[in-house]
Amino acid sequence: MSSIGTGYDLSASQFSPDGRVFQVEYAQKAVENSGTVIGLRGKDGVVFAVEKLITSKLYEPGPNKIFTVDKHVGMAVAGLISDARQLAVVARTECSNYRSTYGTNIPLSYLNDRLSMSMHVYTLYSAVRPYGCSVILGAYEADGPVMYMIDPSGVSYGYFGCAIGKAKQAAKTEIEKLKLKDLTCAELVKEAARIIFLVHDELKDKQFELELSWVCAQSKGLHERVPQALQQEAEKSARAAMEEDSDSDTDGM
Repeated sequence: MSSIGTGYDLSASQFSPDGRVFQVEYAQKAVENSGTVIGLRGKDGVVFAVEKLITSKLYEPGPNKIFTVDKHVGMAVAGLISDARQLAVVARTECSNYRSTYGTNIPLSYLNDRLSMSMHVYTLYSAVRPYGCSVILGAYEADGPVMYMIDPSGVSYGYFGCAIGKAKQAAKTEIEKLKLKDLTCAELVKEAARIIFLVHDELKDKQFELELSWVCAQSKGLHERVPQALQQEAEKSARAAMEEDSDSDTDGM
């Protein structure tokens, strides 16, 4: 994180001599210290999978990294959850305003532009700091599934598959092996669970809770939690795949 000179990380509106904005880099570091989050876009919808790290046995189980910002739009986040909740409020306000103005659901491309612009604004002024989270947005529209990812800097792109958080590089490697365009959401749920279990670091983070949601043809275009029976089946399949890998590694030795 060092650069030419010091004191260039005191404001989000200040560039270092070599053209870096350290406050944005710190925000990205906060995302990298969070649990892994992946988004997969198949032929009939989008699946979100989150590795929710459990830091205390006293926590009550339940989702806190996946949000429904509109009935047809899901949002998964990695980074500071308090910042993510504020972004969820911003996204919900945009969805509500669009519906009250035009009488229809907001297109995800428009919501992505508005939300990424809101995140970018917080990298421009010295009185504020960047949001310490990255966001994955997904929807199932008339033209098919759509998915975007937004960085803390406000940069966003459309994706077929993406990963953010602690083990994003390992997750991306696994995602690239999949033929996403040919897979249904029911198949993607199992693949998403397998990838999360595979990239989870048992040495550093022993306990985690898997959060799964989708917005697809099967959910009639609504963003919903994956049915409990399917999630349990996906987790069972993921554990079986992990055991097979460990057995093959043992045989190889």
